[in-house]
Amino acid sequence: MLLEDYLKDLIVRFRGISDSQEQRLRCFHRYEVQVEGWLKGELLYFLHEEKGAGRIMHFDREVSVGPTRKKVDLKIEFPTDSGTLEAWIELKHWLIGPQKGTHYNAQFYFRESGSVGIKPDAEKLSRISNGSKLLLILATTNPGVDDWSAGVSEFNRKFSPLHLKSLTSPSDYPDYYYLAFLEVTRPQA
Repeated sequence: MLLEDYLKDLIVRFRGISDSQEQRLRCFHRYEVQVEGWLKGELLYFLHEEKGAGRIMHFDREVSVGPTRKKVDLKIEFPTDSGTLEAWIELKHWLIGPQKGTHYNAQFYFRESGSVGIKPDAEKLSRISNGSKLLLILATTNPGVDDWSAGVSEFNRKFSPLHLKSLTSPSDYPDYYYLAFLEVTRPQA
């Protein structure tokens, strides 16, 4: 099985938890707040359960990488017949809609090069030489396919050679949230 298949299976199981949180996710949107810490907490407990069930071999949080010792939110190891597959994951929570008088869409987060956008996270991940590099983004509410696709395309144009590939689609999620899995490919030297 390919790592992408392991990741898709993982996200399907985590989605079951997210689907049961409708009122909480709607509340985040209603009060115009991004709560990345909540996402990390939910995901850590989920990964603990996945490890206990034998579906993942190991996971760690806040893993230092590279000479600058920057940290990546999660590293997950999947057991295979031929060894271990690794996934490095940065977490984000995007509020889609109004926040403090400004309206945010997915394209905004994709085109921003500073700390609000995902470019710094994609760059950090792209420097890791082993395993898959991913962004897991909880969007409240669902941005829709057009906004999402336009954002991914704009990121890939604007920040080439960095490249993002969506492994999930907004069309598969309800209106109140979207759980996006984006693969970051490593620029060629």
